[in-house]
Amino acid sequence: MRAIRRILSRGLAVLLCALLFLPLPARAADLYFTAINESICFLTSSTMPFWSSGMLYVPYTVFDAGKNGIGVGVGISSSYTGPASTRLTLYTSSRVLEFDLSEGTCRDYISGEVFAYRAIIRNGLPFLPLEMVCRFFGLNYSYNSLPDIPQGYLIRIKNSEVVLTDSEFIDAAGNLLNKRLQEYTQSLNSAATTSPNTGTSGNQGSAVTDDPSPSSPGSVSTYLAVTCQSADGINSILNTLDLSGAYAVFFCTPELLEQEGDLVRRILGTGHSVGLLAQGADVSQTRRLLEDGAQALARTALTRTTLAYVPAEQRATLEGEGWVCWEETLALTPDDNVGASSFATSTMGRLSGRTRTTYLTLEGGANGARVLSALLRRLDRESFDLGIPMETRL
Repeated sequence: MRAIRRILSRGLAVLLCALLFLPLPARAADLYFTAINESICFLTSSTMPFWSSGMLYVPYTVFDAGKNGIGVGVGISSSYTGPASTRLTLYTSSRVLEFDLSEGTCRDYISGEVFAYRAIIRNGLPFLPLEMVCRFFGLNYSYNSLPDIPQGYLIRIKNSEVVLTDSEFIDAAGNLLNKRLQEYTQSLNSAATTSPNTGTSGNQGSAVTDDPSPSSPGSVSTYLAVTCQSADGINSILNTLDLSGAYAVFFCTPELLEQEGDLVRRILGTGHSVGLLAQGADVSQTRRLLEDGAQALARTALTRTTLAYVPAEQRATLEGEGWVCWEETLALTPDDNVGASSFATSTMGRLSGRTRTTYLTLEGGANGARVLSALLRRLDRESFDLGIPMETRL
């Protein structure tokens, strides 16, 4: 019986890979199932956990039995009134954890202690760092690959009521996992039929890997970076991205990270990534700039990053030291004399015939802000599907 179930599971996984016509990032074939003790949550693209800054993020709803869709919780309730709200609170009878969504911070509401963690808004839904929330409320969690579902992983949140070990649970839940996978596949196929060129929501992406396959038939996985020498135009760029449902990584100088705290927190709080812009004359100087940027980011936003935009000839050395270096397909530097539509047309001409994963770097500033909306429309029209650029340690 177990052998038959394994064959069926693999068949479903093959079917999933063959039929998903939804644009996803470079490693979006990874599927993250979430379980609360012995109950498995529904699998949806809008609530799929993801990695950021080396931490696993899950939607806040999974902790609350009244909001996770399965009616099973871990004794935590939540308070969040929607996109207009700047606060999200998780609480029990003795502990209260409050996330400030505008400031990108969280604190123990009772003691006032502030922690170096933040919520990330994705598709209008706040996601929280799993490890931190579990530690604060005295929960346990585990992360295991699923042997019968290629690139499938189970995130399991547990309290004192848990009964089965992880291995026992994975073995016993095989049929339900397959059912969740089937439901997920059907929902994506339905979405692809009604809206084939929608924006991407995703899991873990790579800033450096050139995937030879497009994200779906006729489409190209595409990632956008914005270089930020100053704050000029960045709020306008963020407004355009938010309206388009698109995401980018913003590479910022140490000075910008130090001086523009509100802007940096807005970038992070709306689901974008922040990297370090370091263009030293040699590796030693670039390394010092990266160290300064990392310290400034920690002070400003209480977070860290390994994403870096550095000179091409220095990438190999710095990657060997643990940095995830952005390697662009095309650098986009609009000037004052080019119109937005002309710039978008010119860019698409330069990308003509491309089928491999594409990395675009847009120079920030007023001109970048001016052309971005037209560029996003043309990318969408010609099936360059924007994913969420996130660091990953390969």
